[in-house]
Amino acid sequence: MLKKLSMGLIILALIFGIGGCGGKTNGENQPQNPSTGQTQQEEPVQPQYLTPIPEGTPLGEANMKLSEQIMGQKDVKGTQIYEQMETVYGDITFNAGVDKAYANQLIKELLAQMKTNYPGRPLTAQAISDGQVIDSVSFKP
Repeated sequence: MLKKLSMGLIILALIFGIGGCGGKTNGENQPQNPSTGQTQQEEPVQPQYLTPIPEGTPLGEANMKLSEQIMGQKDVKGTQIYEQMETVYGDITFNAGVDKAYANQLIKELLAQMKTNYPGRPLTAQAISDGQVIDSVSFKP
């Protein structure tokens, strides 16, 4: 009897645990301000390091110019723009010990340019140092 009761409680706990993990919310996929819980407004990025590439530039040429600009920045070891599972990724690999605020600003500028080059596509820009992703920003249309 005790064995059946404990098994029933375990199954009930699993059902409640799994059921509590799902469900949709009104603010699904929208960033929230942690201090107020309100949805953040997307602020336009002011370019500090990269010169915007004009809209309408052929994709291959735009990516090449963007990569050249990124490679010319301090502490940058490499860059790559690629597509994987319908998402376009822009990775910037930095030297060890890079300033995180600088890396964040550079990947935000990369993401802003990727929005122009890949309209209507989900995008992710990542800062990588020592083989680890140290920062990432994404855009979902």
